[in-house]
Amino acid sequence: MNCVAPPRRHPVAVAALIAACGLHAPLFAQVAAPATAEAALPEIRVTDSASGDSGLYTVRAVSIGKTGQSLKDTPQSISVITRQRLDDQNITKLEDALKQTTGVTVERYDGAGNYNVIRSRGFEIGAIQLDGVPISQGANYSTALDTAVYERIEVLRGPAGLLQGAGEPGGAINLVRKRALGTLAIGGNASIGSFGFKRADVDLTGALNAAGTLRGRVVAVKDERNSHVDTLFNNKETAYGTLELDITPSTTLSVGYTQQKVRAAIDQGLPSLANGTLLDLPRSSFAGLRANRQDLDTDDAFAELEHRLDNGGLVRFSARDVTRTSFYRAARANSAVAANGNYQLQTVDYQQKSTDRNYDLFFTSPVKVGETTHRVLLGMSRNTGDTFGGNLAYGPNLAANIYRPNYDLAYPTIKLPGYTSVTTRSEDALYGQFQLNATERLQLLAGGRASWADVEVRRTSDGAVTSTSNPGRQFTPSVAAIYALDANISAYTSYAETFVLQTALDAAGGLLTPRTGSQIEFGVKGEFFNKRLNTHAAIFRILDKNRAIADPLVPTASIAGGEVRSQGLETEVSGQLAPGWDLSAGYAYTETLYLKAPVAQVGTVFSPVTPKHSINLSTRYALRGPGLAGWSVGGGVTWRSEFSAQSGTVKLVSGDYALFNAQVAYQVNDKVSLSLSAENLLDEKYYEKVSGVARQNFYGEPRKFVLALKARY
Repeated sequence: MNCVAPPRRHPVAVAALIAACGLHAPLFAQVAAPATAEAALPEIRVTDSASGDSGLYTVRAVSIGKTGQSLKDTPQSISVITRQRLDDQNITKLEDALKQTTGVTVERYDGAGNYNVIRSRGFEIGAIQLDGVPISQGANYSTALDTAVYERIEVLRGPAGLLQGAGEPGGAINLVRKRALGTLAIGGNASIGSFGFKRADVDLTGALNAAGTLRGRVVAVKDERNSHVDTLFNNKETAYGTLELDITPSTTLSVGYTQQKVRAAIDQGLPSLANGTLLDLPRSSFAGLRANRQDLDTDDAFAELEHRLDNGGLVRFSARDVTRTSFYRAARANSAVAANGNYQLQTVDYQQKSTDRNYDLFFTSPVKVGETTHRVLLGMSRNTGDTFGGNLAYGPNLAANIYRPNYDLAYPTIKLPGYTSVTTRSEDALYGQFQLNATERLQLLAGGRASWADVEVRRTSDGAVTSTSNPGRQFTPSVAAIYALDANISAYTSYAETFVLQTALDAAGGLLTPRTGSQIEFGVKGEFFNKRLNTHAAIFRILDKNRAIADPLVPTASIAGGEVRSQGLETEVSGQLAPGWDLSAGYAYTETLYLKAPVAQVGTVFSPVTPKHSINLSTRYALRGPGLAGWSVGGGVTWRSEFSAQSGTVKLVSGDYALFNAQVAYQVNDKVSLSLSAENLLDEKYYEKVSGVARQNFYGEPRKFVLALKARY
């Protein structure tokens, strides 16, 4: 069979090609081979092969800290969204999963939810990791990653400088990808729902040779949906393929590629009245034109070579190359709404491109000293990337009326100037950690990361460097202590740091020194029922220093004199309370303040978009009794206290809101299931985001239903 590569921008075709060229013969041979008593195939299911916790709302081990360890033995706050939770709630987008996560705020920048800033503890989460290898994020980078590619999502809250170097102190998100399995497994899902939602995905994995030393997996997704907002749509195609080769029984090479294409209509939110009063409009209202468009393309290639040592140690080299391009043309609100409903629409075309290339090599091994075994981790990494900017242009403003919209106004022809600047980022780092078992109950962890980071901005017209930042070596320490109160409960304290390069200039024209963030955290963790239930409670305080603020003597310059504080409490329980009853519940209290800032800001809230109180609850129960076999019911609630945004001298305030969801499912047989889920069951009308007088205020989705058919063979 001849295999010819399909066009680059057809991800579903990519997955189909991989399946046809690599998986067809061996897998079909397995299906066709007659089963004997001696060589019967095991039960065929797609499972969470990495954690061994298929079907639960928790995991026995997480991998965000380079080595697999239990939640109880990890001295920071971590939440896990498992494959089972994603399937039960029909969650298909990363940002929707994060909305269900303790202490996480998703601040969306477009109606479809493709552009987002993700926050934890009041700060941005500046990077998303794939199996521990990070890529940078930002408001104009798409986070619209499809969850079909991943086994689970791990969210660490608080500084993660040891794991990913320079970055905001909000935390880290680790996406644990689906790996190729040695046993044939085929999964397929088909869903339909409210607002024109249609989706189909397929997941195929199995051995590619008789010995099982070569394995493959492909995932393909086609997702189409309209919106409760007039004229909007959001269509996506995703394809993922991976191969794994056991070079020796102890050495495995895995390579893979993910391609995603999004074609949508961009919506940049509603304006408000000039005094900051939010409009009371039908949730279908749209401040834009039918011609609005949003194109997002992501290409993500990776390779991983892993060698497992005889003593339980591990050596792993990972490489990741990500290219993201985005384009939008938007007629968007650009003024407050007058009493008669009139406002201005601004027209703008904008194109952006970013590349990230990351290499990571680490070694971890147990170390025996006398009768006690400890563990050491040593690693090095190199991260580089380019962001191409300045490729935007504005057209004329258009007159519009929010109460009498005309979505069919002609969109002007706008010529883009091309990229005018390239920002190049690089960071080389050495990192390590030593885990010392001081006594049978006390474990001490000490480590850090030495980073050499550099940022340079160049003009594309002549190649001239317009700014550069090279602060020399930055060291971010991380220390912790864990004390086992008994076999199930441990108490811990931890201290961690991170740093952020700044682009603001001082009076002499030089770049400011990096910001530094540090966190101290105290907590208690428990694991019960053979690690099928995890509990967690923690208090924390983050100080973020050397923030850029206006120079009181030179108003056009900045000084590194700002400081903010975030502190709070988080609690969580996740897992199986009893056979057939799964639960994930969390509460977060977050308080953020300016400690050092211009006089008008001191003592005010640093992150007003972060609600002070938030609750997430999801549960599922398998019914028992005559006639109830195969049925399960579930539900949950998300509650947010009020939050706000400052727009010049005007403050916009949302109300608090509670959203209820429910699910019912029926397991037709051991291979096929049917489920119906409802979001915003009570049809609460609320603003999910508030931002400014001119735009970026979004209603949350009305009540919606999704009917899903799942098959596993």
